[in-house]
Amino acid sequence: MNLRNLLLLLSLATLTACGGGGGASGGSPAPVSSNPQPAAVTPAPVAPAPAPVASADLELAQRLYAGTARTPEGFDVESRPANVAGTLATRHLKNTDLASGPQAIGATYEICTNDLAQAIEWSEKQSTWQGQYSDLAEVGNDARYFEIVRVPRADVTAMIRHRIFRCDYLDRAGTDLRSDSGSAGAMNQRPLTAVELEKLAEYLWQFTTFNNSDYVVESSSTTVTGSQIVQTIRMGQLVRGSAGTCDTVELSDWSHSMSTVDGSLSRTLTEVRTFKVKGNSSGVESCAG
Repeated sequence: MNLRNLLLLLSLATLTACGGGGGASGGSPAPVSSNPQPAAVTPAPVAPAPAPVASADLELAQRLYAGTARTPEGFDVESRPANVAGTLATRHLKNTDLASGPQAIGATYEICTNDLAQAIEWSEKQSTWQGQYSDLAEVGNDARYFEIVRVPRADVTAMIRHRIFRCDYLDRAGTDLRSDSGSAGAMNQRPLTAVELEKLAEYLWQFTTFNNSDYVVESSSTTVTGSQIVQTIRMGQLVRGSAGTCDTVELSDWSHSMSTVDGSLSRTLTEVRTFKVKGNSSGVESCAG
């Protein structure tokens, strides 16, 4: 081999060592991007915003949580007698209090009479309280009902008030207290006015399950259409959710309708709407779900 051939072989060996031949893979190195793209990121789901709740609804919810101002100003509710230190129980006597057998499981309604002696006799049949007799202490004669006041021998600090509607004021036969809707009897006093219906509806409310915890009255309003007068009591009920969830306020209308022709009465209970709330350290706020 001459000198020229030797130099040529050395040059080829040098090129191969520097990668000029492409290496074992036979391809070129992958190019490096000058503008790399970040990996795609899925955004976290956005929590739903609480449904807007009107300020009046929040005020109603606050009253429900507080459990104190359960009726609005002007609503006709009785105050507790100042002379009663112990238990006070007031109830209208019903047909089922005096019935036996099949009659005791039928329609339930408040009985009425225009005879005071009859009212006292009926009260006497209900005079046992906590297993002992309750002594007759007083007899009242309101324009709407007879009131028989008794003091239990088992607790002389208590007072039992039995009331029986006067039939010339209100006859409840035909209604059934086990239902919140249907016939409500007949108003027999005259004249038949919106004022008297308002007094009656608000009075009857006090003897229902609506007069209980987790209920408040939002309003009591009167409408007149032709020969019908309607008194509507709008109520809110607090339905508590499980721990950590929203509470629900259910609004409903309990309405009494009276015919100005014959005094017949009917009542309905209608669901209005619901909204979500929750209580916190500063009051009440809207809640999402």
